[in-house]
Amino acid sequence: MTKNILKAAMVLVSATSVLTGCNFDQPEAPCFVQDHASWVARYDLADTPKQADGSACTNVEAQKAPPAETVGVFKFSDPDDLSKALLTIRPAGLASRGVLDSTSPPSQQTAMGAFATEPTNDFCAAPTLSVASVNAQASGANAATSISYEFKNMEVYAAAAVPGTQMRGQLTYTRDGCISTYSVRALWPAVGCDPSSATACGPGTPNLNPDFAAECVRTGPSSGICAPAKPIPSLR
Repeated sequence: MTKNILKAAMVLVSATSVLTGCNFDQPEAPCFVQDHASWVARYDLADTPKQADGSACTNVEAQKAPPAETVGVFKFSDPDDLSKALLTIRPAGLASRGVLDSTSPPSQQTAMGAFATEPTNDFCAAPTLSVASVNAQASGANAATSISYEFKNMEVYAAAAVPGTQMRGQLTYTRDGCISTYSVRALWPAVGCDPSSATACGPGTPNLNPDFAAECVRTGPSSGICAPAKPIPSLR
């Protein structure tokens, strides 16, 4: 990876606001990604959360990953060698706590890994990404917390109908020593929804691709976000 790519990645991850970013004009390779700070990732629990020694977590509900959240997803291409590309993922769960971490560089809050430039069976793969983490200090009523995301086997859907706007993979999430694993289903763009509405995320939802099969996943007492309803590709 050239210095230009890494410098561009550092510009992205050094932002202290929650998932801000911009699109970059770069030579396009066949594996396209909708570069944006507002994707939604849905996390489906794959096993029972546990401590590293196999014992039960002390507060499992508070130590699990959120059911869904916004993530920033960007692809960086080497303009001098289109056989090289980088995929980056920055979860809101880290970005929102970044200002409380005075011990780690901002780049540590973003997962980065080599990304395919040619699709295989309609998917473009990033098999291995760096671990993204934050060590947030206590602030007001919020206790200190340590959180890490280890994404792997991430694949962006590349079919011509909806290229670069859905993604799947696996996540190992660790919070204060409690480890849990998830399957990941993601789509762009993130669209808020009312979890009490029977038509939330259905046909006609503004800004949501009408071909997407999505459902409202609750993220708060009265708030939600439209997330994939089926395995990726999640299509009607």
